[in-house]
Amino acid sequence: MIEEQSYPFSLIKGLELSPYFFHWKENEEAQIPYVGYFYSQDIKDSVFILPKVFMMCGVHPKEPEMGEQYLAFGKWHPYEIIDIESSNNPLKENGFDKVIFGLATWIYQAIQIYSKRNPSNQIVENAKIQNVISNKGDYTETFLDVILSLIKFHKDHKQLFTCISIINSSGNHKIHWTKTISKVQPIIKDNKPYYLKFLNKNKIINYDEEIIVLFYSVLAYLRQKYCFPIKVNLNYPIIQSHKVKSMIESGKGTRLLRSIRRKYFTDELVALWKLLYVFFEKAETIANRKYHEEALLVHNFNMVFEDMVDSLISDKCPASIDLKTNKDDKRIDHIYKNTSLIEPDQIYFIADSKYYKETTDIQGVALYKQYTYARNIIQYNIDIFNKSNCGRSLNKSEEETINNVRYRDELTEGYNITPNFFIRGSIGPEDINGGVANYTEPRLQPEKEGEEDIIRTSEHFYNRLFDRDTLVLESYNINFLFVLSSYVIQKDNRAFQERVKRDFRTHLINTFNKQYNFYHVTPSGNSLKETEAFVSKYFKKLIGKIYRSSDSETLLWLALNKKELEENEKLIELLKKEADIKQVTL
Repeated sequence: MIEEQSYPFSLIKGLELSPYFFHWKENEEAQIPYVGYFYSQDIKDSVFILPKVFMMCGVHPKEPEMGEQYLAFGKWHPYEIIDIESSNNPLKENGFDKVIFGLATWIYQAIQIYSKRNPSNQIVENAKIQNVISNKGDYTETFLDVILSLIKFHKDHKQLFTCISIINSSGNHKIHWTKTISKVQPIIKDNKPYYLKFLNKNKIINYDEEIIVLFYSVLAYLRQKYCFPIKVNLNYPIIQSHKVKSMIESGKGTRLLRSIRRKYFTDELVALWKLLYVFFEKAETIANRKYHEEALLVHNFNMVFEDMVDSLISDKCPASIDLKTNKDDKRIDHIYKNTSLIEPDQIYFIADSKYYKETTDIQGVALYKQYTYARNIIQYNIDIFNKSNCGRSLNKSEEETINNVRYRDELTEGYNITPNFFIRGSIGPEDINGGVANYTEPRLQPEKEGEEDIIRTSEHFYNRLFDRDTLVLESYNINFLFVLSSYVIQKDNRAFQERVKRDFRTHLINTFNKQYNFYHVTPSGNSLKETEAFVSKYFKKLIGKIYRSSDSETLLWLALNKKELEENEKLIELLKKEADIKQVTL
């Protein structure tokens, strides 16, 4: 199912009165305002709820005359794909069924991580049930936890299974001559015996192979039921899925495992036995209708998405610093320090994540709040800068905050460019193509209107880029699946983080290069005294247009809006009389 989508009672019979649904009796429809997973005892099946970001603009293959609509994956109505096991489900025709289980489990794990990172949150509903210790030594709270543990065990122990297969098969095809001579009648020719049949060495009962066959049979059963992709490379004769289902319904699975309980000696196979036993025990309890309903659901998934993005890009500030919470109690979603757009200074990059549908434009309160966030950070740093200039000592957190950060140049009274942007999670046609989902590419792109990037500007004075009140705000789409996977795979976060920060900086530089012409201005004489005199003489004409970078006493940056060609040409001609001017790009 998909978050906040309406479904007729006839399609969700048995679920319509579930406590997780909002329902309207007059319309005989229901919707679920959650994202996550729950197991329903009423329908004896698992229900996965994907975020509404998977509702995308697209043309229905059977309704081209309707034009673009909001459709699941941009292709189908949500109610068409609700039953994943149905032979009529259009997901099967396009290979999408192969990625559904993966999507659902990534979301499930993300909610678990959010809950651990924010233990006092009020948005996660976690229905804990018969807690069983898994092979990892912790408590598994849902049937889905057990399934994920089985998949992880397979991924982590492929070499073990290969090794066991090779060892157990070695020697099994060699001829057992003693048995062959004693039991097979040869043909005698020229006084020499010729054997047309040979007896091989007999295999004893191999419990290692027995549990591996059961393990792979369970994986095959789960692959058929939940459509998760997994390749079994070993040549084992697995039990057919309908027979595994029969083992679950009859209780044979746990009985078989109890009969071979003490036949294993390696830690890995003991752990596998425990994991399989937990699986069959829970599956049998479900089949006997003794299993309580379980759930891991989250409302306000935008909070989880915000934490996902924050984990990806925000700096881990020392405990003594909380730049996210402004003095006016406004809280910034994301903030991190990076090389400014005018090197080599450091500057804070400020961002706000939006979990919106595609057509929801960012406007009104959201825009003005984001401008305020940037102004607050500028003022915070300027307050510390002024405190330092007045000879007052800075505390440790203040020194850490402004270390290598420079917002204002005293000579020109120009302010460094403050990067400020929105991030919106999105899914494009290229992110889920057939049976393959793209979890590895950020696909970071500016939002566009037609062919042009959407660029919003707040300013008190026109054509003054280096004025503290000139703030340029851009919006970006980022591959939702990339953000999701980087959140779940925490160990690879640093590489993801560096990559995304570099991409943001590059895109922002491109934005300013499109809007402004930049120049290096070096006053005649190339000395600090000459530079000070030059700035003083033309201060009225250059205020807000020039900024001196920290790596030079004499080199000035000049930024002029490309729309003011005539005015800019006159200014350049005037300045050329007393300075060397060279056009550059950021």
